[in-house]
Amino acid sequence: MVLLIDEFSKVLNCKPSKLRERLQHPKDRELILEKFKGKLVRTTYKDRNEFNKTFKIGGLSDFGADKINAYGRLPRPFNISVTAHFYSRHRIRLHHPYTHCVIEKFSDKKSGAEDRYYPLELLEIIDESSTNPFKTFMRDDNKETFDVKIELNDEEKDDKEFETYARARKECNQLSFDTYW
Repeated sequence: MVLLIDEFSKVLNCKPSKLRERLQHPKDRELILEKFKGKLVRTTYKDRNEFNKTFKIGGLSDFGADKINAYGRLPRPFNISVTAHFYSRHRIRLHHPYTHCVIEKFSDKKSGAEDRYYPLELLEIIDESSTNPFKTFMRDDNKETFDVKIELNDEEKDDKEFETYARARKECNQLSFDTYW
């Protein structure tokens, strides 16, 4: 497990506490984005469903987690910072609340989805060559398609209704655990 904040510090040759100042410089930001944009990362904490979120790095925030609104365009009395969000929702107190955040970009802006911000210290880099898609939860934009092969026995081949159902299930991209009978 390699934490993203440690990897950023290693590339910029500084301590994690000094990372905030280094990421203010345009050349250092470009170096980090060039090296890490598009890489798979996973959260070090689990959500309410006991999943670790996995996504690709879409960018780097301009400000620290203490300045970014956690709930997008919601007005200030009802909105809190990313730092406060992680404490109130997950009971995680950030060690470096002033460092920048990684942005999870959403491609479909028409549906009202806004970008999400994650503090560097709560993310770990995933080795993409050894990632098992069944053990990690990924957003729909990153989901791979799987071919599901359906084999019918002699009785099922004669039943036209079941054959139609099986063909529809095969074309559907959702895996289902329900049975026909």
